[in-house]
Amino acid sequence: MTLVIKKINEEKLREFKAEAIRRGLTLSEAIEQAIDLWLNKVRDNEEREENNKVFEKMEREILSKYHDKYIVIAKGKFIGAYNTLEEVQEVLKKLNVSHAIVYNPSKDIKEEGEWLGGSLSL
Repeated sequence: MTLVIKKINEEKLREFKAEAIRRGLTLSEAIEQAIDLWLNKVRDNEEREENNKVFEKMEREILSKYHDKYIVIAKGKFIGAYNTLEEVQEVLKKLNVSHAIVYNPSKDIKEEGEWLGGSLSL
């Protein structure tokens, strides 16, 4: 496919091309990677917003029903309540999500972070 882009900052384009070369990529490969990164960021932000909406909507219920549990919100919905962080980790691995909220009211911990396939990065 041929793509024509008008009114692009020439200095940024030169820097982008130079970085692509340093990484051993063609310009089209570098642009595809940049598009993928941008789209993933947009999707992650949308997922984060959905998870936060669910948390806000359920906060009172969570405090009253799940006082001693770790609750998990991911993919824009309440996933469940778990006794240990190990159980949370197993659930998140199976869900294959990039963002999740893990909250334990009894520990006054609300951890929100990027799920990187094996650990919660805050």
